[in-house]
Amino acid sequence: MKLFNSKVLAASAEGSGLGFGCMGISAFYGAAMEDAKAIELLKGVYDGGCRHFDTAEVYRMEGSKPNETIIGEFLQTVPRDSYSIATKYWPGHDNPNVYEYDDVKAHLKSSLERLQLEYVDLYYAHRVFSVEGGIKFAKACQKLKEEGLIKEAGLSEVSGKWLKQIHQEGGTIDAVQQEWSLMTRSLEEEMVPVCKELGIAIVAYSPLSRNMLAKKTEVLADKTDFRANLPRYSKENIDNNNQIVEKVQELGKKHNASAAQVSLAWLFHKAEELGVAVIPIPGTTKIKNATDNFGSVKVKLTDEDCTELETLAGKVAGERYQESFMGNNMSIESQK
Repeated sequence: MKLFNSKVLAASAEGSGLGFGCMGISAFYGAAMEDAKAIELLKGVYDGGCRHFDTAEVYRMEGSKPNETIIGEFLQTVPRDSYSIATKYWPGHDNPNVYEYDDVKAHLKSSLERLQLEYVDLYYAHRVFSVEGGIKFAKACQKLKEEGLIKEAGLSEVSGKWLKQIHQEGGTIDAVQQEWSLMTRSLEEEMVPVCKELGIAIVAYSPLSRNMLAKKTEVLADKTDFRANLPRYSKENIDNNNQIVEKVQELGKKHNASAAQVSLAWLFHKAEELGVAVIPIPGTTKIKNATDNFGSVKVKLTDEDCTELETLAGKVAGERYQESFMGNNMSIESQK
């Protein structure tokens, strides 16, 4: 496989092969975890061999600590050279085109204070609402690299067309964070070839489709869990999607693997087939689930297995986000 830009992620992948998505510890999936339990979880993930942690300044719920603050408390307990940390810049909906150096640096400095760090290994734009904004962000990151405040620059939710232009006109993009799973494959046609061409790593968020590929689920009653508003979790679609995970579970029996392990193993297999480097970042609030996810690197699927899985993937019911979120350049599908 072609060497990719992100040395940070290349080093991180040598451990568990996966990173850890920290969002669910304190944001958007219902009530936040208690601090002590969150830190215990993070320690278990670290001890299990995971060395890359992903957070963002926007991961916060009213009345609870910002996600970055909790992660920062944990990171003080382990050597700085033993892990990598990524966080994301969020310009906000009110003024989504603010990507000037001074604005980006101010947000980064606030993140560093919460993380209790002198630098982050990877700094993303959580969203770019225009090519011009992405170019400005990339240029700002080149300065931040020179100042030692970040090691690498990334984008999240960006189309292949936008990514190529931003990389060429703004400066090196080392990694792209994008939803990628058996149920969400919208990046494969356009963005993946660009990443292959430019040597950009893909950080796959929601690689288990927000737990839908891990086990059968029910319509969510807790409206503080944002998944309750997602089309795939709707009453109309959930039974259909549960049939998919049943089939994944059946295939897992052949490999003595869980549905989650099979789903992650498919992602590794697909990335290799397409010639790109991938670091999945599944999240969980349970150490047992994290440990199970790490076992996915030992599951070796055949080409026939993957063909069967991809046939199932074509039967997914519902979009990955609600209609309002899929517009206004918030997703790669809306970036033309």
